[in-house]
Amino acid sequence: MPAITPEPIMKIAMGFMAAKHLFAASEIRLFEALASGPASLDELADRTGVPSRTLAIVAAAMVGLGLIERDGDRYRNGDAAAAFLAGNPGADLRPMLRFFDKISYPTWQQLAAAVRSGQGQAQFGKFDKTEQQIFSAGVEAFSAPVAAALATSYDAIGGCSTSAAAPARSSSPCSDGTMR
Repeated sequence: MPAITPEPIMKIAMGFMAAKHLFAASEIRLFEALASGPASLDELADRTGVPSRTLAIVAAAMVGLGLIERDGDRYRNGDAAAAFLAGNPGADLRPMLRFFDKISYPTWQQLAAAVRSGQGQAQFGKFDKTEQQIFSAGVEAFSAPVAAALATSYDAIGGCSTSAAAPARSSSPCSDGTMR
């Protein structure tokens, strides 16, 4: 019988730390600073305007999370960061990260109070003009990648078929744009 450990609890409880490091890396434009190729910590500090001591902490976290890679004293974007966080053409998830950091996380901090009150989180305030802009950009950035990921996942579990005779299973989107 395997030993019972607190690992799953601690992994969940500390997950916010990884997310906050990701948000910080995106906000200081670390991935954009690496878009042109590998760079040393000093070069990244110059490109981002962030002190090398604190930049090293964020860079180490991104290496640990697999978003950037380190070879000696040089850092470079990993494939996912290069594709979605470096400002390259195509899907850009930076607005979504900003939404999660600036709007979603603060709202989730009120969850226990919302549960206790039974009133939901809407009671905690409305968006100001800046928050509305962040929300709108985040939703726009979030929509296409999430729809594509859901369609791919749904296809993978057999929910979609190219056969016209396949029965409709739900009203979920398939990668070909049809609904099943």
